[in-house]
Amino acid sequence: MSLERYQEFVEALEELDDEMRFEYILDLAREHKDAPFPEEAMTRENLMHGCQSRVWIIHEEKAGRHYFRGHSDGAIVNGLVHMMTDSFSGLTSEEIQALTLDHVRKLNLGALTTQRQVGMMAMLKHIQKLSRQAEAA
Repeated sequence: MSLERYQEFVEALEELDDEMRFEYILDLAREHKDAPFPEEAMTRENLMHGCQSRVWIIHEEKAGRHYFRGHSDGAIVNGLVHMMTDSFSGLTSEEIQALTLDHVRKLNLGALTTQRQVGMMAMLKHIQKLSRQAEAA
């Protein structure tokens, strides 16, 4: 399983205190403004449930690998969405299904509100669901 991008996030977050983690997450959201999320993809079908903020995630499968892009209307959540979609893009369906909630916990985002932590776990489940649906199609 190639989780290089995920591991980069884990290592970067380990080195930061809680305040700097929030800055890092906000920076991730700002970085992704260069490749804006398509407005036409902000549909009910792409809306993820389980987050307090609105979150849209789109999925594409290429050559047996799954790629995700996401967006949220909340700044911090937008950074978290990009962390998750970047972390798990490029994996096979089997690799995605093998991910566990420990992968979310390892990001060491304990300073987040409980609701945001639950949202991150819901995002992982949603990414896994999109992967399964693509395999079934």
